Amino acid sequence: MRISTKCSIALHCLICIAVFEGRRLTSTVLAASTGSNPVVIRNLFSALQKAGILSVTRGTGGVVLLRRPEEITVWDVYAALEPDEPQELLGIHPHPSALCPVGSRIQSVLQEPYGEIFDAMRDKMQQITLQDLLKRWNDQVQDFQPPEF
Repeated sequence: MRISTKCSIALHCLICIAVFEGRRLTSTVLAASTGSNPVVIRNLFSALQKAGILSVTRGTGGVVLLRRPEEITVWDVYAALEPDEPQELLGIHPHPSALCPVGSRIQSVLQEPYGEIFDAMRDKMQQITLQDLLKRWNDQVQDFQPPEF
């Protein structure tokens, strides 16, 4: 089981937006940085814009954060990109055998622990901000000179 990579691609873009603040960042530039497709970037940006995380001016490469990095959590990004998913991290198979003593009870056995796992994940994601990620990035670069776009 693996969570979608949309969140990590979006966080990568948000870090770029913060690092290259004031520079023209197009979906093509960010797609090259993330190793994805410009359409993917535009779709992610659409969801992040609806969530009030960033603003995009189409056609000009104008993208800016609407909140300070310390006000944007990993959970904010995840929830914006996965609006139908946030209440379920681990799925429970839907058709266990009612005739089996394990199958007939497996959903009720797993439901509460899975909910606890989800709550722990959400709580941790709410504690980590874009500013925390920027600090981690900053700690890993030395004498960084941004390229000209």
